Amino acid sequence: MTVAASWRKVARFTGIYGPGRTLFKAAGRLRLGLAMPTLRRATPDIGVIGCGQFAFATIGYFLRRHGRRIAACYDIDVATQASFARSLGVKAQPRSAEALLAHEGLRTVYITSNHASHTPYALQSLARGIDTYIEKPVAVSQAQLAALIAAQRRSKARVFAGYNRPFAGAIRALREQMTIDPTKGITLQCFVSGHVIAPDHWYRRPEEGTRVCGNIGHWLDLLVHLLAWRGLPDRLEIALTVADAAEPDDNLAIGISSDRGDLFSLVLSSRTEPFEGINETIHIQHHGTIAKIDDFRHLTIWQGERLMRRRFWPKDVGHGGAIGQPFGGAMQRDWDEVVRSTQLMLHIADMVRSGTRQSVFSFRESAARLAHEIEAL
Repeated sequence: MTVAASWRKVARFTGIYGPGRTLFKAAGRLRLGLAMPTLRRATPDIGVIGCGQFAFATIGYFLRRHGRRIAACYDIDVATQASFARSLGVKAQPRSAEALLAHEGLRTVYITSNHASHTPYALQSLARGIDTYIEKPVAVSQAQLAALIAAQRRSKARVFAGYNRPFAGAIRALREQMTIDPTKGITLQCFVSGHVIAPDHWYRRPEEGTRVCGNIGHWLDLLVHLLAWRGLPDRLEIALTVADAAEPDDNLAIGISSDRGDLFSLVLSSRTEPFEGINETIHIQHHGTIAKIDDFRHLTIWQGERLMRRRFWPKDVGHGGAIGQPFGGAMQRDWDEVVRSTQLMLHIADMVRSGTRQSVFSFRESAARLAHEIEAL
């Protein structure tokens, strides 16, 4: 990217995210070790496992907004860990996750490492009685999900998930305005312009859950959250359409219909890199409400002759609310929703890996299988 393009990107990001978040995003990319604004008087009681761009620009930024400080951080890459610590004022840089979890005074751990490692780190954290925030996905296999739930039930600590879209201002505003009819279906359509990732990107590795766990899980989780407003259906008919069988987790469409008249469609397109980052257009219909969310910056709601418009600046995809859950935020996510959306996500990830184009998923049957796996542990 040229210098001129870089400055244009900074200018546009400032207009979208505000100057503070843009500063964190830029510093997270450059990793120059510059000291970021921190709250020196706050007690450092947070641990971070995984010190990449998301941990820096999002977790680091919003922890500061919530008045929290990081006591210790760990990453398998020493340079990444060191630059994170220098910039965010983190004093302890242990060379293992076990050493981080043993750090004195740690109350909450944020896990933002590679996807397959989320559950193993969470098991260790919960075993120590530390509140645990797991960035998406919370698990990349049914076995991991069963182990996580079993560990949660044994532990006195709390567990939180990093699925942020249910916390977005537009989604919360829509819920306040929408009248729910338990006899009517919900339609959700999402068009997502995603990042271009290389064929050998780690997101695509089967053990990491493919891009279904890496990206698509967000919108499947949003679907489950919206359906839960009315009550979940049981059976879903799922159809996948892929543009390239060699890369079935990219440039694909997912269609879902339910036994309660619901309809969901998602198109993930990554044919060109979005200059301003992931861009989403979302349409929702239920009962007497039609709604459109434009990149979580604008919300339009039509209810008969009534028209409501809301603008969200800085752009609000819900990260602040999600990251603030351990500190008693205004909204606490129903963990059962996260479990159900994870089961659906894992089912679709299996479809992608196996080349299956049509299948039926049952929330009831999936929950029964999960319960059996948990009892067997």
